Amino acid sequence: MKIQLFDRGLPPGKKLFADLDSLCQRFQIDDPEYIRDMSKVYTRGLQGNTILLIDNEVVLVDQYPSKSELEAILSDYLK
Repeated sequence: MKIQLFDRGLPPGKKLFADLDSLCQRFQIDDPEYIRDMSKVYTRGLQGNTILLIDNEVVLVDQYPSKSELEAILSDYLK
């Protein structure tokens, strides 16, 4: 599973990444990538301050779920 968080470096995005990193360790999946180069997602026609991709699929745009909600999202992708 490839998890990428594109973020401008804003506090909510950093917290989201910390939660993602913690959950990835718990689920024993590859470490997520934290990417500040937003041009990579902008060229795909996506706009936002924080964009979460899992396996190149857009999962969240400018949404900051709780850790338990994020766990549920990751669990769905592990099935």
